[in-house]
Amino acid sequence: MPLPKPYPPSEIDFEDWNDLADNYAGKATTLIVDVDGKGDYTSIQDAIDALPYSDAGEILVKDGEYLLSKAIVVDGREGLTIRGMGKGTRLKVADKVQEPMSTDAASGQKNVVVTNGGSFQVGQHVCVRDNVAFEVNVIEAIEGNTLCMEDALTHTYQASNNGRVFTCHSAVYVTDASKRIVIQGLHIDGNRIGQEFGREGYYPGEHQGDGIRLSATTEHCVVRDCWIKSAAAHGVCVGGSGHRIADNHCWDNLYDGINVEPACDRILVEGNHCFDQVNWNGIQVGYGTNPIGSVLVVGNHCHNNHQGISAQGGAQISIVGNTLQNSRFDGIEVYGLDRFVISGNLITGADDVSDMTNEGIHIEQACSVGVISGNLVELCAGDGIHLENGAYVSITGNTVRKVGKHGVKIGQLGRDSSITGNVIVGADQGDTETYSGIAVLGDRCVVEGNRLDDCDNYCIHITASADRTLVLGNQCTQYVGSCVDYILNEGTNSEVAHNIVT
Repeated sequence: MPLPKPYPPSEIDFEDWNDLADNYAGKATTLIVDVDGKGDYTSIQDAIDALPYSDAGEILVKDGEYLLSKAIVVDGREGLTIRGMGKGTRLKVADKVQEPMSTDAASGQKNVVVTNGGSFQVGQHVCVRDNVAFEVNVIEAIEGNTLCMEDALTHTYQASNNGRVFTCHSAVYVTDASKRIVIQGLHIDGNRIGQEFGREGYYPGEHQGDGIRLSATTEHCVVRDCWIKSAAAHGVCVGGSGHRIADNHCWDNLYDGINVEPACDRILVEGNHCFDQVNWNGIQVGYGTNPIGSVLVVGNHCHNNHQGISAQGGAQISIVGNTLQNSRFDGIEVYGLDRFVISGNLITGADDVSDMTNEGIHIEQACSVGVISGNLVELCAGDGIHLENGAYVSITGNTVRKVGKHGVKIGQLGRDSSITGNVIVGADQGDTETYSGIAVLGDRCVVEGNRLDDCDNYCIHITASADRTLVLGNQCTQYVGSCVDYILNEGTNSEVAHNIVT
């Protein structure tokens, strides 16, 4: 039974767990979980299951290690809070369980026979696969060595072709029509070394291997102040709408630190520290050209990931005030976006320009109607800002310094855009005299009011592929050595006027 103690008027800091119960008189839907047996339950799942669906509740989880042989599932709850004490409240995903098939499993059937059905538990997410195909399912029942799945198999699996079943689940899975769920103060160890990743490709159609996953049917949930490491997939994977992912630490995860899936809307990703992901990005928003709604990514710190922040396939995406350090590819990449803002970010690599081997900010795949303003981009091996494929993009008020290639580049598929009021210092750090401060290859662009210093090749280069370019009121200065020339206009129907060169 829940402890008959008073509900606190403010959040508990857990400094004295022994006195915690004194704050909880009269609150029937507050439960305490203690792995050592001194609370209401020793299992977080048992505490969730004990709360009624009809009422909000709070589960307080004491320090200790909670070994998870299957995901903690929050299904169709509303107003539930799961709150740990911080880094000491450790949820660790158990090593995978794997058993070979003893007979073939045909497409359309639900039963899969393995050598030892007793290795598994009802409710576990598992991967069924052989050397040809794979799929994820859930164990609905176990009869001896026969695993009955919730859904019929979509492929046929052969025991002689390494047919097998193995567990692959998230640590915490919020699903069904769950609303206003708060997950706070947990330390999640995904134990990726002890898992086998159960799907191929990037975009997940089901949960498995994530530290915390919010399914596409959830609304208005909060994940904050959690430490999430070594997940077999993403640290936090977000579906649904209206969520806030704030002040978490995500590191050493196989895929993204934080992943916001396609079809999400009204998502805030704020103040997180995402670093040292194994394969992918600090923060990923959307994927490919799949549609995504409004997302605000603000005030995060991403360090030593493949890309610091990547946003793909949607509209109304704002990337504001983030610090992105030592990314292995792009600092920020956007792909197929409409109506986007990239503003006030600090994007920096190593002093020897060995990080960010591609671009500081990279705009590609038919982006349109965007603002790139007030960013500081420095120390990348590629272009500082590259509008590869897009239109109606304003690149204004940015500072770009010490980059390996162009300071700002408009590619041949970039058009109808403006480069105004930027400061570009030290383009072409490779000393090849190939790259310029500003290079325009696309049509109908404006280059106005920029300050360009110490560019190895040209300060401004309007290439032969560019048409109808206006180059007006720029100041080009060379303090160190000598550039090839200040402004080279090879474009057609271009106008170059009122520029100052010194």
